[in-house]
Amino acid sequence: MGGLPLVEVPHPVGTIPVDALKKVAAAAVESIIAGLTRKNGNAEIGTEGGEKSHDPETEKMITVPRDPAALFHFVAARGWSDGLPVLPPTPAAVNAMIGACGLKRDHVLGTIPPLNGIATVEKIAANAVMAGCLPDYFPLVLAGVTGMLQPGFNLDGVQTTTGNVAPLAIVNGPCRKTLEINCGANVLGQGWRANATIGRAIRFVMTNIGGAVPGLYDKSTVGQPAKYTFCVGENEEESPWESLHVERGFNREADAVSMFGCSGVNSAVDMASQNAKGLLKTFALTMIGGMTSGVTSTEVMLILCPEHAAILSTGGYSKSTLRQELFEMARVPFEKISDDNLELLSKRRPSWFANNTRELGAVDRPEDIWIVVAGGAGAKSAYIPGRTGTHLQTTKIE
Repeated sequence: MGGLPLVEVPHPVGTIPVDALKKVAAAAVESIIAGLTRKNGNAEIGTEGGEKSHDPETEKMITVPRDPAALFHFVAARGWSDGLPVLPPTPAAVNAMIGACGLKRDHVLGTIPPLNGIATVEKIAANAVMAGCLPDYFPLVLAGVTGMLQPGFNLDGVQTTTGNVAPLAIVNGPCRKTLEINCGANVLGQGWRANATIGRAIRFVMTNIGGAVPGLYDKSTVGQPAKYTFCVGENEEESPWESLHVERGFNREADAVSMFGCSGVNSAVDMASQNAKGLLKTFALTMIGGMTSGVTSTEVMLILCPEHAAILSTGGYSKSTLRQELFEMARVPFEKISDDNLELLSKRRPSWFANNTRELGAVDRPEDIWIVVAGGAGAKSAYIPGRTGTHLQTTKIE
């Protein structure tokens, strides 16, 4: 939605033979021309007695039912929802959202793959309204979308992979307090409007503007709950180290959003170790848990709870020394990996096969391990693998 009209294809795009793909492309020419030359209109369609709302696909004004249940059915039937109820993007609501960012409604952030829908401020605002965002959240949504559009994020790969990849938005700066973004207890869970709706709005942009409809262009085999929404704040106040956005070159008082393409959350529980060396062994074992397949992470992330972070810091570790030691420890012997996966990995990560170490690391470099402090009381952290070819991107919130 928000891009070129969808074209039905009988096979997954990645496995279509060249001749068949040429036929699909030829059949799509007319619809592509129509999509590129379509003008914005003011036609009103829908149910009488409703209220006007922006259509995130056609940019026309449509009329939708006032009854919440009927509205939900109307939107869900058109594929504009994630399966949960939404709010109607009325002109007043969209204008309020746009007014919070200081940009013109027709300002273009870029094109969202796989269908290359044009991401205007107005379209993003309509999706943010549907997701339940407050206008004050909108600059964070725009920063998140901007980050995903950077070439290093590899949004096209994130959108169309068969893997269970989702974008994680990490918020830094004073806005965490102003907007009541959760950085503490249950930080990866439910219960906070800002976290839930900011992450959900970003997902709506990916689906409604980018066209990554599950089962059609979003080819994820099993998916994950984070594909509904995934947004956290870093617990800067309880971190013994510099925050993520400071590492990325921003002033501590700046507000920023970092986007990380990741595949699931793995618990890193250690309630017994009272020293840094013990914790490092636990984290290294957690990191190698999913490394025996041909799927690899270009970058990975540790979400350290404040208790674990304090033990590591007291033990003399900085983020840099943590990365270096985990890089050395989080490795799997070749003997633990199947021959077929070893053959695949030799092509994807050839540097590990160029010597006689006979082992595979979680990442190729220590600096590919990101460390964020978040969460509340308790000795429970999390390990989050990234996606192949996807690099964390940080954007200042304007």
